[in-house]
Amino acid sequence: MATKILLPIDHSDDRSWKQALPVALEQAKFYGAELHAVAVIPEIIQLPNLPANYGAGAKEHVRNAVQAILDNGDAAGVAVHVQEGSVYREILKLAHKEGFDMIVMASTKGDFPNYEIGPNLARVVRNAHCTVMVVRDQSR
Repeated sequence: MATKILLPIDHSDDRSWKQALPVALEQAKFYGAELHAVAVIPEIIQLPNLPANYGAGAKEHVRNAVQAILDNGDAAGVAVHVQEGSVYREILKLAHKEGFDMIVMASTKGDFPNYEIGPNLARVVRNAHCTVMVVRDQSR
């Protein structure tokens, strides 16, 4: 039984949420669980030629983009977490720290028999302390 469900969203790639969001909402409703979304911004390396505040506002921009996705997907009340760092590490750290007991992630369909399971999805599935539901793209 799930009480807290985590949905990773990449606001720049609708394949990360288009099919996974409805499934996550369905699971949250079925279990009476809280649904949270997480977006991870790759860590910005400070190079000598970049201004000190380079990247300022990125978290707020991403939060607003994810909130718009949720609002348009009938998920307006879902809490949004924005982390910075390695995608799979930040998903795993948040899931463990906040006590999530299910992660719902999307994969895209490739040519049979190979499905596109990227390195972040593979690492989350392999290392998560909780159930990971992989939502496969059935559109092709």
